[in-house]
Amino acid sequence: MYYYAVKRQIVKMHLLSFILIFASFSTASTFTSTHNQSDCWTKLDSEKDPSCSCEVSSLRMNQLKTLSQLQTRSASLLPIVLSKTVPELNSQSHKGSSGRIGILGGSEKYTGAPYYAAMSSLRTGADLATVFCAEEACTAIKSYSPELMVQGVYSASRMQSSDKLVQQKEVTKMVDSVTNSLDRLHALVIGPGLGRDPAVMNATAQIIRDARKKGVGLVLDADALFLLSLEDYHDLLLRNDDDEREENAFVLTPNVVEYERLLNSIGNGSEDHFRNVTKDVIIVKKGHHDIIERFPSKGCIENEKQIMVMTCEEKGGLKRSGGIGDILAGAIGTFVGWNKILSNQGADTDLLLSCWMASSFTKRSTNAAFKKKKRSMTAPDILEEIGAVVDETTSSTLSF
Repeated sequence: MYYYAVKRQIVKMHLLSFILIFASFSTASTFTSTHNQSDCWTKLDSEKDPSCSCEVSSLRMNQLKTLSQLQTRSASLLPIVLSKTVPELNSQSHKGSSGRIGILGGSEKYTGAPYYAAMSSLRTGADLATVFCAEEACTAIKSYSPELMVQGVYSASRMQSSDKLVQQKEVTKMVDSVTNSLDRLHALVIGPGLGRDPAVMNATAQIIRDARKKGVGLVLDADALFLLSLEDYHDLLLRNDDDEREENAFVLTPNVVEYERLLNSIGNGSEDHFRNVTKDVIIVKKGHHDIIERFPSKGCIENEKQIMVMTCEEKGGLKRSGGIGDILAGAIGTFVGWNKILSNQGADTDLLLSCWMASSFTKRSTNAAFKKKKRSMTAPDILEEIGAVVDETTSSTLSF
């Protein structure tokens, strides 16, 4: 009897163990099947990325704040981000395949700004940079670096002529000189050192319209943002439901003052109204933490829960030297150009993420320069740090 009692007890224990194992398996299966893929980082799913783990999936795009977080959060996250933002550099690359960037800016008074923007685009990784500027600024900008191609596209003296016919001919000359080069560019940065001459503003507006029609990626900074705030040029930014949907957004890079001016002139002082009336744009609101927000065109959002805002909390330097904004504009120009290159290759790109990367690289480079130079830090010191900062994150995109 004792033998059979013990045997029955053993059978019960085995049966209980089997039930527990089965219950555990069922629970795990339930977790897997009910895992909400919408919690994944935007545009990532198990079909696109079979290696996507819960660790990667738990990171929403708006949770990405710093490069360190990107590099350490998950081994599989960084390659995904790079595949969306940075083209591979390999033995088959040729001159221009990593980006041909144009800078429209530079006047007799302001020659440093376009130089910083152009050099930043090259240091970030673009192959070629061309500055389109006033003839009066050409010699100065050319003397700064042999790396830059510099083309005088208008005469400031003729733009300011009291003879309207002379002035109009100069406007036409400027427009034609730049637009004839658009097909060769991956991106065009407009504004650094441009100045606010009314005739130059008129020509620049026409160039923006032509660039949008041709699908050239645009970055509007500094005086180009002032242009947008003028009533005569509100159409460049205001949404028109009759417009054909443009495939590429364009990027604005305002500081606090510039953003406030746009809000008051176009949005009647309301951010909600500003978002509702503007075209498909990405706004990089510069500050202690850069806030990057996309204002999508009507019908552009396929998923109403899609994250459209990112924050760059990368630590910068304490000193606010002149030229840092121009360096950021140039870096964004390269990433906008890379976005177009990757899109042409059929890659799944993300322009919002590209702008975040450019902002992060610029802030980290500024911080590295400030650590070395402290109060004596200037914009050229930041340019010297960009290469190492970019390589630290993107070295895996080099294929020897």
